[in-house]
Amino acid sequence: CEIKIDHAPQAAGVLAGAPQGVTTYFEIPVNEDPKPLAAMGVRAKIRTGGLTAEAFPSCSDLAHFLQACATANVPFKATAGLHHPVRAMRPLTSGAESPSAMMHGFVNVFLAAALLWHRGSSESDALATLEETSPDAFRFEENCVSWHGHSLMTAQLSAARRKFAISFGSCSFEEPMEDLKELGWL
Repeated sequence: CEIKIDHAPQAAGVLAGAPQGVTTYFEIPVNEDPKPLAAMGVRAKIRTGGLTAEAFPSCSDLAHFLQACATANVPFKATAGLHHPVRAMRPLTSGAESPSAMMHGFVNVFLAAALLWHRGSSESDALATLEETSPDAFRFEENCVSWHGHSLMTAQLSAARRKFAISFGSCSFEEPMEDLKELGWL
């Protein structure tokens, strides 16, 4: 279940009427403290893009959100705008006259989150990971991924994905797959 709220404490009132046993995500603004969600045993949802450039949170705001979720032990998912593996300037729609914006990469977001969750980096490291635009900066080996001296083993990535950085949403299944193939990562 996904519910958009303006402030994390509002989740308590919503949960009072929710069915038991349903995994619930509360979409909160990027600058909202997710800590109140931890005590309720619910998850956060963050929007990372949309149809306008203004819909994309800054890397700084996103790094702060990821750090706050890691510190509070609040699992999250990210939706909207994560169509490509690495941060890049991209058209906002498939239309020929579409405006472009700097889009977050899903590899950037999830590696930054996993590093924070495993306490292997700081918020400033997460910011730098989110700002990375070079696919060559990311190294994928059989048992680990690394970026500028930070690395995580496959088991650590798997644990972070199961317990913290749960998923991401994209309007396209093919676009992310095509990009991963083009980079030789899939």
